[in-house]
Amino acid sequence: MRDIYQTFQELSQCERAGIDYEIECIIRKKDIVVLAIHGGTMEEGTLEMARELAQEVNGTFYAFKCLKKEDPFELHVTSTHYDEELARSLVHQSNITISFHGARGAEREIYIGGRDEPLASRVKELLKPGFIVVEPPPHLRGVSPDNIANDNTRHQGLQLELTVPQYDELLTNVEKKQSFIESLVKAIKESE
Repeated sequence: MRDIYQTFQELSQCERAGIDYEIECIIRKKDIVVLAIHGGTMEEGTLEMARELAQEVNGTFYAFKCLKKEDPFELHVTSTHYDEELARSLVHQSNITISFHGARGAEREIYIGGRDEPLASRVKELLKPGFIVVEPPPHLRGVSPDNIANDNTRHQGLQLELTVPQYDELLTNVEKKQSFIESLVKAIKESE
């Protein structure tokens, strides 16, 4: 499906803040930013996982929260074109950026991408005992320098794409969610 809006700026001229979408942001330690730019009704679970991870690492949390119940994907803006000013500013100041996304799939799977290869490698290593981690297809690799996750001071971020069944499990199974978040926290702390 092709995005209706090519940029956030375009979206914000046509959609209503507070009715169709809202921006959530909690600023903490600025060198770590955790994003969910397709949160709310669009890619359910992304916002919740991003918020929890940001809290656990005392990092800054940012989310675009879609409020539309019908056709939420109409508000999708791809990561390489996501130009909302606050998000770009926060990421640009950070050293470590983690961006949560939803992926299609019938199985519980996690795709790990982005340009931060050392962090991606460590996350894979820590998640593999309890989760199915697979190589992302080309369109989910998140390696473009224009991807918001890669716009930090190091020009490399981490992109996590989880399938709907994987998010469903994390949102309903406390032990799995704890294991997932703890693995990410450990990898991030080792990267600082």
